[in-house]
Amino acid sequence: MSEPHRPDKVTMKAPTVLTPGILVLLVALVRKSDGECKEALVKSEMNVNMKYQLPNFTAETPIQNVVLHKHHIYLGAINYMYVLSDNDLQKVAEYKTGPMLEHPECLPCQDCSHRANVSGGVWKDNINMALLVDTYYDDQLISCGSVRRGTCQRHVLPAYNTADIQSEVHCMYSPQTDEGSGQCPDCVVSALGTKVLISEKRRFVNFFVGNTINSSYPPDYSLHSISVRRLKETQDGFKFLTDQSYIDVLPEFRDSYPIKYVHAFESNHFIYFLTVQRETLNAQSFHTRIIRFCSVDSGLHSYMEMPLECILTEKRRKRSPREEVFNILQAAYVSKPGAHLARQIGANPDDDILYGVFAQSKPNRSAVCAFPIKYVNEFFNRIVNKNNVRCLQHFYGPNHEHCFNRVSHTDSPLTNDEV
Repeated sequence: MSEPHRPDKVTMKAPTVLTPGILVLLVALVRKSDGECKEALVKSEMNVNMKYQLPNFTAETPIQNVVLHKHHIYLGAINYMYVLSDNDLQKVAEYKTGPMLEHPECLPCQDCSHRANVSGGVWKDNINMALLVDTYYDDQLISCGSVRRGTCQRHVLPAYNTADIQSEVHCMYSPQTDEGSGQCPDCVVSALGTKVLISEKRRFVNFFVGNTINSSYPPDYSLHSISVRRLKETQDGFKFLTDQSYIDVLPEFRDSYPIKYVHAFESNHFIYFLTVQRETLNAQSFHTRIIRFCSVDSGLHSYMEMPLECILTEKRRKRSPREEVFNILQAAYVSKPGAHLARQIGANPDDDILYGVFAQSKPNRSAVCAFPIKYVNEFFNRIVNKNNVRCLQHFYGPNHEHCFNRVSHTDSPLTNDEV
């Protein structure tokens, strides 16, 4: 099968293609009469002296990640993992993950404590970069930290006590004998920022990873910008399926072209990442891009990007509408719409909807927008079918073969003999 082109961005601007049926602002500015305002004030009166006893938990260090599984809340923080009861937020367990002694001669799973007084050893805080629940092999919590070259640990959760995260802990790193030199599929996350999505497909567990990287990472760390790797059946690490299971920002652009991965999700046959990055290699301004590729595409041949913007259109009487563009994504979430919202945006109740919180660079304002994923896919397919694409120069440079091999594809999932 010939390889589809990997586009840089659409030539059409998002404000010209996002219609009211696709983009809905969830914040409305509605003028009320004086009578209505007074009525609202009366209804909103409250006793400000009332004290509410709300469940709460205070961690010893900043919290990075939160997941819920079987009536427990798992928190990933700096140097700690916590387990809370989901009904009162009381701590039922904790596990210390750092600080850890790092030494150039120590492999990720080795105990380096004996090198505490040896030159080159450094104590480092362990920042939780990813926290995931996997239920395919066992009920287990997978945590990936900023130390040990970005490797992960799996905490097997006993069926009789899913709060127990310390009785059975395994380091997910194994010496690589079948990989090319400089490759480390077990080096998963970047301390500069990462998003990890776990997906179970065809009896396998795949990890889709987006990492912010720069020149501070030496080549032998082998961290990748975008990658897909498979959890080994032995569960002691990962493997790349092909030598094209990852894409990297070119070394000359790693410091000047940072990519922040904000959110990752799966919908139907596709994997999506939402990023904030420069509009072009030399631009000073940033914008949001949505990335899409097929979930069974182990070689990332279907990888595509396009800009995503949140637009507020304020209708004014006897004057032309005024538009405001919110283009810097702050947070995102994917869920189903309520009946009223579904009618407003032309979606079905069972459609996946992307909700995004967007900000403006100037002035300092924000808005929430809703995007039906089916319309996002329509844009992707329309762009590819028209060959309205450009090369991702931060990944390939201007003369790479991917910049010229343009083959369109549709919503049908790719097939791959190696998957």
